[in-house]
Amino acid sequence: MRELHERGDEIGMEEKRKIKEDGASALKKGLAVLSSFSWTKNAMTLSEIARDRDLPLPTAARLIKALETEGFLERDTKTKRYHLGFKCSLLGAIAKKTGVLRMIATPYMEELRSMFNETVNLYLREGDLRICYEQIESSFNLKRSAKLGDRFPLWAGAAGRCFLAFMKKEEIDRILENIEPLTANTILDKDMVNQKSLEVKKRGYSFSVSEREEGVSSVAAPIFDTSLQPVACLSVSGPTSRFSEKMIDALIPQLKQRCLLISLKLGAERKNLTFLEAENQVGSSLSE
Repeated sequence: MRELHERGDEIGMEEKRKIKEDGASALKKGLAVLSSFSWTKNAMTLSEIARDRDLPLPTAARLIKALETEGFLERDTKTKRYHLGFKCSLLGAIAKKTGVLRMIATPYMEELRSMFNETVNLYLREGDLRICYEQIESSFNLKRSAKLGDRFPLWAGAAGRCFLAFMKKEEIDRILENIEPLTANTILDKDMVNQKSLEVKKRGYSFSVSEREEGVSSVAAPIFDTSLQPVACLSVSGPTSRFSEKMIDALIPQLKQRCLLISLKLGAERKNLTFLEAENQVGSSLSE
């Protein structure tokens, strides 16, 4: 009797484990269906979703029905196409408000600090300024740091150019009217500022030496979301004496790669971010 009881327990546990595995598999498939949608593919038919996820039509239909019932998908009765539902909009709004960017970016910032031991900043644009949104400081006594919430002009420094590069000409011209010398190295020539900003689109990063603070060098790269506009940028900065050509050439691909990964997690598509692919910058950084 005891053996039968133990055998029955084993069978019961096995059935529970199978149910759990089946549930996890269904969840993964359901999330895969939601992942079919993108900025360019925002409405799809049942057949298109099944083909995109390589699912049998009956399986896709079952998953889509469940997602529709729960509000994660909605179906246009005229076009027969599905699009993301109100539950996705609600969750997206909650994630945005509760600091999803900081949560995604912080581990990558910590990696950069561990690799180079220089201060890493996450900047957001606020009107004509950039604001320090997050910071991982260097462990050196001599280091560059800012306070969270500090605001700086867009026209001075590598981080500012990551935003200027993707703005409309009229907006850039208006912002550049406020240029003033902050250091002996502040670039006051508007054409030169424009040229260096445009290089961000080509190279995927910007480099500055003592443009806003004497003795401070900085390398920055932009971060994007689905809008194809920079929502933020990462900057690695510190004393110019430590920013050798060898160090900068090692830093640039690592910085660009992490900005690319953050952008992909924010919904940007890789095909639009080729300039963030780590290549063609080595040996050219100090020539700016």
